[in-house]
Amino acid sequence: IFPVITFTGIFGLFKVKSFTKDGLGFVFSSLFLFGGFASTAASIFPKLLPSTNNINPSLTIENVAAHEYGLSVGMNWFFIALLLVVVYLIVQYKVFKGKMDDVGYGEH
Repeated sequence: IFPVITFTGIFGLFKVKSFTKDGLGFVFSSLFLFGGFASTAASIFPKLLPSTNNINPSLTIENVAAHEYGLSVGMNWFFIALLLVVVYLIVQYKVFKGKMDDVGYGEH
């Protein structure tokens, strides 16, 4: 399914000039990137980093995960940082709201 998502994104990007809405270009480029990364991850699953020799084992989810305490601390800090990013984006939106003119950027 992931290669289908990738090809949908790339074929949509070839047609991006004919779209009337700018958001469709973003959607198709996001589909292309998501499908490509997901295809790569699915092709090597459950390994995160395959080994190229017989001496060192491949890195898998089981042998690279931290202890439960470390993962919980990381998740807590992730949500704190996510909240700070959302607040920052809201403040920036309010600061710059109405300060850009509609000159027709992107029209050639």
